[in-house]
Amino acid sequence: MPSILIVDDETIFRTGIKKMIQELDKDWEIVGEARDGIEALEQVDKLQPDAILTDIRMPRMDGIQLQQQMANQFPTVLCVVISGYDDFMYVQQSMRQGAKDYIMKPIERDELDRSLLIMKEKIQQRAEASQQLHTKKREQITRAREQIITGLLCSKLQEKDFDQLASDGIVFKGKWNSCIVLQLDKPSIAEERYNQADPSLFILYLQQLVQEILDRRFTGICCSPTATEVVVIVNHEDCEDAQREMNELAESIRRQVNSLSKMTVTIGVGRTYGKVEDIVQSYQEAQQAFLLRLILGDDQVYQYEGETQIGIAIHDYSTLSLDSIEKAFQDGNTEKLFTQVERFVHKLCQDANSPQYVQQQICKIIIHYCEWANQLRLTKQWLGTDDVRSILLHICSISTKDELSNELGRLLVKLMHTANLNQAQLEPDPIEKTIRFIESHFSEQLTLKNVADTVFLNSAYFSSLFKQRTGISFIDKLNDVRISEAKKRMAYSDQKLVVIATQTGFTSIRHFNRVFKNETGMSPTEYREKHMRNEKEK
Repeated sequence: MPSILIVDDETIFRTGIKKMIQELDKDWEIVGEARDGIEALEQVDKLQPDAILTDIRMPRMDGIQLQQQMANQFPTVLCVVISGYDDFMYVQQSMRQGAKDYIMKPIERDELDRSLLIMKEKIQQRAEASQQLHTKKREQITRAREQIITGLLCSKLQEKDFDQLASDGIVFKGKWNSCIVLQLDKPSIAEERYNQADPSLFILYLQQLVQEILDRRFTGICCSPTATEVVVIVNHEDCEDAQREMNELAESIRRQVNSLSKMTVTIGVGRTYGKVEDIVQSYQEAQQAFLLRLILGDDQVYQYEGETQIGIAIHDYSTLSLDSIEKAFQDGNTEKLFTQVERFVHKLCQDANSPQYVQQQICKIIIHYCEWANQLRLTKQWLGTDDVRSILLHICSISTKDELSNELGRLLVKLMHTANLNQAQLEPDPIEKTIRFIESHFSEQLTLKNVADTVFLNSAYFSSLFKQRTGISFIDKLNDVRISEAKKRMAYSDQKLVVIATQTGFTSIRHFNRVFKNETGMSPTEYREKHMRNEKEK
C-alpha cells in the first residue's frame, strides 16, 4: 500500500485533500499532515512516506525550499506540488527540482486522480525494480556461497571465489581469515519435533541466525558445505585480536542460539591465517576441534590446539572386551547386540584421549566385519549400493557417542540378519556338508574359520556345534581324514613319505610324522613296513 503525506498551511484544505484521496483510491495510506516545510521534513523523517503532496506558498519554509531539502535528505520520496494560476513560475521551478506532477487550485477530482495514479505506478515500478535487484543480489550471493562451498570441500579456495561477494558489498578488507564450524545438537530437540520437520530447515535457520549475529560485529559469510554443518568464514584486520574475537563470536552464537530457539549447538574454532587459500586449513582445524564433542560432550565451544590434540592411543580396541558383542552377534539377539555395542562405544569414548582414536578403532571393527562378510560373499546383500569407503567416511563424520553406537549397531544387526537369512537358505545339516567338504579338500590348507565360512557359521559357534554333533573336534576330524588317505597311499604306492605328507595337506614331514603317530601309535615308516610284512605273509 503506497503512503502519502499532505503538506499545506490551511487545515481545511488538508482535510479536503485527505477526504478526496480516500474517496478516489483506497489503496493510498495517508500517514500524516504538516503545516509547512519544516514540519514536513520532521514528518517525512519519522513516517517515511512514499510521496508528499505539498502546497507551494507556506510560511517558514515554502514548497520550493521543501523540495530542495527533500532532494538532499530523502531523494526517493516522490513529490507533487499544488499551486494557484498566478504561481506558474513556481510550478516550473518545482518541476526542475524533481516534482513528478503539479495540480492547479482549485483542485479537481480528475486531476488529483491522475496525479495519484502517476505516483502509484512510479512507486510500483520502484518496488518491482527493488525486488528484482534484491533477488539478483541474493542469487549472486548464493552463487558465491556455492563457489566457497566447492572450494572448502575440494580443499582449494582462491581470491576469485570472493570476487562475487565483493561486488555484492561483502568485502574482505582485512588480511586475516578464520573459520568456525557448528552443528546442531540433536539431543537438544525433542525427537518428535526433529523427525516431523525437514532436518535441512534446522540448518537453514542456524545459517540465517548466525549470519545476523555475524553482521553485527564482523565482515564474514555463513555457508553450509554439508547437510549437517554451518561454516562461518570471518575476516579480520588485526591478527593479534583475531583468535580472541573468534572465541567470543563462537560463544555468543552458542548462547544466542540456545536463548532464541531452546536448541543447543557445538562449535569448533580454527586458527587465523593470512591467505585466502589457507581458509581451508582453518576449516579443517575447526572440524578437528569440533570432533572433541565425541568425547567431551555437546553444547560447547572447542578451539583447535594443534597436533597435540590428536594424542596417542591409550588402548588398542582388541584389548577392550569385544566378547560380548561377538556373543550377541552369534546368538542372533538384536536387542542384546545393540546394548553391547552401545556399552562398547561409550567405554571407548570414555577411555580415548582423542576423537580421531575413537574413529580409528570403530573403523577397525567395521573393516573386520567387512572382511568376514566378504569371505561369506554377503557384502552386496549387507551394504547394498554402498561400499566400505562410503561407510567409513560416514562413520568419521559422526560426532556424538549415541549416533556412533546407533550406526555401528545398525550395521552389525543388519549383517547378523543377512548371515542368518543366508544360513536358513542353506541345506539343513551344515555338519554333513562340512564333512563332505573336508573329504574332498583335505589336501588344501584348511582352517576352522575358512571351513566354517563355507557353511555360513561363526567359527566359535561352528566349532562347538561340530564337536556336539560328531563327538570329536574339527581338527581331529580333519587329521583323521588326512591320515586315512595317507595310509592308502603308503599301502598301495611307493611314493616317498614327504610327497604323501604334502599331498594329504600336512605342512611338513615333521608335522605329518607327529600327527600320524598320535593317530596310529606308530610312525609312518613303521606303518609301511608292517603293511608290507602283512602283504608278504598273505
